[in-house]
Amino acid sequence: MTPRDGTDDDLPALGAIAAASFDLDPEDAAELPRLLWTEDAGTTRIRLVAERDGGPVGVLLGSLQGDDAFLDLVVVAPAARGAGIARALLAAWERRAAASGATRSRAGENLRTYAWPGVDIRYTAFLAMLLRSGYTRAKTVYNMDVALDHVPAPTPDALARLERAGLTVRRGEPGDADAVGEHALRLWSDISDVWFRETRAALHREPPPIFLAFRGEQVVGFAAHGIHRPSLYGPIATDPAEQGHGIGAVLSDLCLADMAARGVQVAQIGWVAETAIPFYSRTAGARLGRCFWMMKKTLGGAAR
Repeated sequence: MTPRDGTDDDLPALGAIAAASFDLDPEDAAELPRLLWTEDAGTTRIRLVAERDGGPVGVLLGSLQGDDAFLDLVVVAPAARGAGIARALLAAWERRAAASGATRSRAGENLRTYAWPGVDIRYTAFLAMLLRSGYTRAKTVYNMDVALDHVPAPTPDALARLERAGLTVRRGEPGDADAVGEHALRLWSDISDVWFRETRAALHREPPPIFLAFRGEQVVGFAAHGIHRPSLYGPIATDPAEQGHGIGAVLSDLCLADMAARGVQVAQIGWVAETAIPFYSRTAGARLGRCFWMMKKTLGGAAR
């Protein structure tokens, strides 16, 4: 079985395969192939489809970014499993990635467009296939969960404290894009390009799923949600010089209330750094949730 390049016509069938396969992601499993299908600036998208009996039975979606080849999604229809289809897709991906000049294949850690930060360890069969294929664990990261059945609004005392400190908060608008981008670049240069894309995407939706804190005309904090997937909360960041006023807690409350109003029952704070666990636990009552392994493999000239 030789995988072929996928076309837009494959998307309905691939969505059905994903819906039948990703049981840990029931809310939007059918939309995951579409989420990862489009070309993102700065990447080359690879779409490999496996066929049997004239129709798609599996797909691999990846993105090439210089030396790194990010393996973003692999799924095979339940009825077609056990025939080596996933291994054939993976081998074809590695050949394509190596031929493009990539030296590493990664499952996870893609900062541009992703469904998960890595491989959920409960998708154990896929994780086992990667291990058998020479992939090793690079990092372990977590999501945190926030139940949205009783989301508190920011208290009058918290809002008054911000006002006394000369700060204002409100929902973002498309015209705020440059100010938010300047905030990210000024303080978070190592990840500013990622947050620039994510916050700009949020600001141009209706209504924008992002809340901002200002000192005068300058953005000093933001919190967004639903950028990649409806249940994902983040990114959130506050100017270190402005911490201590409760900006992060107010923005967090506004974001979570907005998610609840849109029908999200459990918010997932994605890709949480260990240093941020205490903040989310204290301010949002978040609990550690999904565990992901970020996997990697060095690609040689004869990648399988």
